[in-house]
Amino acid sequence: MKKTLIIGCHTGGIGDEIMGLLFDKRIIHGPRMEDLNVCDEDSIADYIAAYGPYDEIIYSAGVSQLKWMAETSQRDLNKIFDVNVLGAILVAAIHSRQHPDHAVRYAVVVSDAAHTPMRGSIAYTSSKAALEMAVRNMAREMAPEWTVVGVSPGVVEGTAMTRQLAQDIPEFRGWTGEQAREYEGVPPIGRRVTMREVSETLLFALNGPQALNGSIITINGGK
Repeated sequence: MKKTLIIGCHTGGIGDEIMGLLFDKRIIHGPRMEDLNVCDEDSIADYIAAYGPYDEIIYSAGVSQLKWMAETSQRDLNKIFDVNVLGAILVAAIHSRQHPDHAVRYAVVVSDAAHTPMRGSIAYTSSKAALEMAVRNMAREMAPEWTVVGVSPGVVEGTAMTRQLAQDIPEFRGWTGEQAREYEGVPPIGRRVTMREVSETLLFALNGPQALNGSIITINGGK
C-alpha cells in the first residue's frame, strides 16, 4: 500500500479535503504544524527520518496576507515565502537526501494568483509565482525518480483562506461586498471551484502519466 504525506492539513482547506478523499486507500500521514513545521528545516528532517520514506507527497500548505507596499516588511515577506515556497522545496530536498533512490510523486498546490497581480497582495502573488518555477525546477532536476506536478486553482469555495479574504478584502480596499465580488468575477462555469474538484485534480497528478512531470494543471473554471 502506498504511503502518502499530506502537508497543510487541519486548517479547513484542501489538505483536509484530500485526506478524506484518500482515506482507507493509502497509509495517510497528515501532521499538524507542531509535528512538522515547514518553516523549520530540522523539523522536516526529523519527521521524514521518523516516518518516511513516502511514495506520494502533497504540499498544500499556504498562507496569505493583505498589506500595502509601504507597510510590507522583510518579516512579512519571509513569513509568506517560508511557507509558500521554501517549505515546498525543503520537503523535496530533505526527502531526496534521506532516501535518494526512492520514487516519489509530488503534487504541489500553487495558485492562479501567480499570474494575477493584486493590490495589497505582493507577498502572496510573488510567492505563488516563485512556487510555480520551483515546481518546474524540481521536476527537471529530480526526474526520473520524482514526478513533480503543480495544481493551480482559482478562488476555491469554502476554504478558511477564502472565507477570511472575503471578510477582509472589502474593508482593506475600501469596497462594498458587491464591488469585491465584481472584482473577483465569476468563472464561465458560473461558480467557484470546489475543494473536492481541486482534490480530485491532485489525485490525478499523483496517479496520472509520468509525462505530467513539470506540468502546472490549472483548475479555475475557465476564468
